[in-house]
Amino acid sequence: MEPSPSTDPSLASELLPSGPNGFITFLYYFGFTSLIASVVIAQSLHLDLGTPTPYQYAFIPGIIGGVWGTYFNRSVTLEIKSHQPQNLLANLENKLNELGFTQCQQQDQMWVYSPRLLPSLFMGKIHVLVQENQIRIVGRGIHIQKLQKNYSKESL
Repeated sequence: MEPSPSTDPSLASELLPSGPNGFITFLYYFGFTSLIASVVIAQSLHLDLGTPTPYQYAFIPGIIGGVWGTYFNRSVTLEIKSHQPQNLLANLENKLNELGFTQCQQQDQMWVYSPRLLPSLFMGKIHVLVQENQIRIVGRGIHIQKLQKNYSKESL
């Protein structure tokens, strides 16, 4: 008999998607912000993209874009311990509905919540894994921070 994810933490971590870490997220936002800024700078100052000047000027907007993107969009895991995870899950589902997420998938002990309609293109999904004495939530940093604030104000 195979161990269930609720009893084996190593299997539980395999079920949840980890998402990109902060470094990869930073590189993504830094690269694209720098690229866009260098094209805009080259066009507005009538510079050639073959020279290093537009890229040097685009470095600061790239850093700002990278830090900003990493802060809001990195993948974060939140673990909430409880002796009654099913009650906690019901309260968590209410909080996710308040944030604009609805349940779109359920497999064994894992629930996937996605945003409603058009914002779903930009917001990403939230994955929830229910184990014996805890719930693990994986999502973008900004959404997990909102859940964490709700959790600190009042018990989920």
